[in-house]
Amino acid sequence: MAMVNLMEQIVWDKLDHMLKDCDCCKCDICKNDMAAYALNLLQPKYVNTQEGELYGRLDTTRYQNSIDIDVAVSKAIAIVSASPRHK
Repeated sequence: MAMVNLMEQIVWDKLDHMLKDCDCCKCDICKNDMAAYALNLLQPKYVNTQEGELYGRLDTTRYQNSIDIDVAVSKAIAIVSASPRHK
């Protein structure tokens, strides 16, 4: 397994889930901007083994970590939606 930032996968999953109920632009440019914004608000979580990925995912399900991810993604959606680059 190559080294990956587990937080990136988690943010993309959360972003896709939250955008289903959101009335905003969902084009690739906006989604990439949202993901980048959210990831810059969160600590990276690098793993390079399947065991590390499992422990990392368990850690992100802890209550405070889950809230931090939700807040970062919500903030990213609001900021990018208010001023999309593709006008």
